[in-house]
Amino acid sequence: MIFDNIEFHNVAELEPCKEGYFMWRVPREVREKLNESAKNNTSCYGTGVELRFKIKGDFATLILNAEESAEAAVAYIYYGSIQGGWENSSRVIGSRNTRIKIDKPRNAELLNQIEEACRLPFKPDVVRVVLPYLKVRYVGIEGEVEPPKKEDLPEKTYLAYGSSITHGSLALAAPYTYPFRLSQKLRCDYINFGFAGSAHMERAMAEYIVSRKDWDFATVEMGVNMLEMDAEVFEKRIDEFTEVFSREDRPIYATSIYGFNTPALQKPGRMFREIVEKYAKRRLRFVDGREILNDPAFISQDMVHPSIEGTEQIVNRWYAILTRQQEV
Repeated sequence: MIFDNIEFHNVAELEPCKEGYFMWRVPREVREKLNESAKNNTSCYGTGVELRFKIKGDFATLILNAEESAEAAVAYIYYGSIQGGWENSSRVIGSRNTRIKIDKPRNAELLNQIEEACRLPFKPDVVRVVLPYLKVRYVGIEGEVEPPKKEDLPEKTYLAYGSSITHGSLALAAPYTYPFRLSQKLRCDYINFGFAGSAHMERAMAEYIVSRKDWDFATVEMGVNMLEMDAEVFEKRIDEFTEVFSREDRPIYATSIYGFNTPALQKPGRMFREIVEKYAKRRLRFVDGREILNDPAFISQDMVHPSIEGTEQIVNRWYAILTRQQEV
C-alpha cells in the first residue's frame, strides 16, 4: 500500500493510534477469522515489513516508535539490494518517537553500475527500511520522497507462510530471516507471512493468500504451532488448508515440521508430520521438513527454533529445491 508517498511493503492496513499508526499485515476482515494471537497480536508484527521510497532531495527523516521488548528493535537500511554503509546501516527504534535520518548516497552512480553489472533485483535509488519482527508504529516522514515504480523492483515475488521460524525468531536480525535471505539468493521480492506461535492454518488465511495476486510462488510451513492440538482437529485443519491451496495454479511447496530437539514432542511431531504428508503430498509440492532442517546442533537452546546456522541451512536447502524447478 502507498501512504505519505511511501510503499508500505507487506502492510495491508494502517490503523491510527495515539502513538502513530499500527501496521497490519492482514486486513481486518481476515483477522477476525483467525486465532486470537494472530488476530490481535502477530498480524501487527513488523515481520517482513519494509518502508520503501525514493529520496528526491539530499535526505529524508523517518519517524517511528516501537513497543518495549526484551529484544532490540532495529531497522536495517538498504539502497535497493545493497546494504547501507556504516553511516546508514541500522538504527535502534525506541519506545518514544525515533528520528531516522537517511541520506541520499553520494556514490549513486557507482551503485547503479554495480546493480547493472551484478544484475541486482532492486534499483539502488529505492531506500528499503527493513523493520524488525516486533511491533513498530509509523509516525511520519520529513523530506520529499516518492514511492518506487514497478520497474524499480524485482519481477517475481516469493511468499512464505509459517510459524515463528518463518517469522524470524532467533535469526537475530530481519535481513537474516530465511524468507529475506532466500529471496536475495533467488533475486526476487518476498512476502513474509510468518506468525509467531499462531500459524494455525485457518481456511480464511489460505483463502486470503490465494486471493493475493502479488506473489509468484510460495512455501508453506505447517504444524509446529499446533503440536498440542487434538490430532483430529489438526487433521481437519490441514485437510481444509491444503484443499484451498490445491485450486491454485501457482507453485506452492508445503513442508511438515522441521527437525527439533524437544524430547516430549517427538511422538506428536511424527504423527503430525504424517498428517501433513497425507494431504500435502497429493495436493501440493510436498517436502518433508526434516529434509530442510534436521541437524540437532543447528537448533537453539530453546530446542525448537533454528540458530542462525540453522536458518542459513533452511535457506540453502530451499534454494536447492526451488532452483531445480523451471517456474521459480
